[in-house]
Amino acid sequence: MKKLLMAFVVLTLPLLSFAKGIGYGNTKWDMNPSEVVAAQGNGAHLISPEKYKDNFGKVRIDNVSIGSGLYTVTFLFNSADRLVQTNVASNEKKNEGIAASQFSILSQLLTQKYGKPEFSDSDKATWKLPDTTVELSKMVISGIMAQTFVRYIPNSRVASDTSNL
Repeated sequence: MKKLLMAFVVLTLPLLSFAKGIGYGNTKWDMNPSEVVAAQGNGAHLISPEKYKDNFGKVRIDNVSIGSGLYTVTFLFNSADRLVQTNVASNEKKNEGIAASQFSILSQLLTQKYGKPEFSDSDKATWKLPDTTVELSKMVISGIMAQTFVRYIPNSRVASDTSNL
C-alpha cells in the first residue's frame, strides 16, 4: 500500500506543477509581480507600470543575452495584477540586417527547444505548447525601425482572443 501511494504521488506531482501553466523562464501564468521577480531572480526588477493595450508592464529584465543579441524581457499583468504575457524584444531597433539575423537565430533556438513551429513564414513563427503559445516576429519599417520580438501568451488567452473568429 505504501509503495502504491508513493507511486501515485510521484506520477501526479508533475501534473500538479503544471496546474498554473508554465510561462517564460521560471514563471507561471497568474503570478503577481513580486512572485515573478522572486521566480526569475537575478536581474528581474519592478518597474513603473507601462501601458500595453489592456495590460501593464510591471517587471523587467534588461540586457538578456540570447544568441548573439541583447534583449529586454517585459512581464505584463492584467488589472488584477496577474501575469498574462511576457514580451522579449531585441535591443536593436533600427538595423534591418541585424533584425533579420536575430529572427533567424531565434527561430533556430526556439525550434531546438520546442520542435518545429506550428506556423512559420519569413516574418513570423508560432509554437503551441501545452500551456503557452510562443510567437516570434520581426517588424521592419524600412528606414524607421527594425526589431525582433518573442511573445509568450497563455493558451487560455489565445482561445479567448480568437473566440469571435
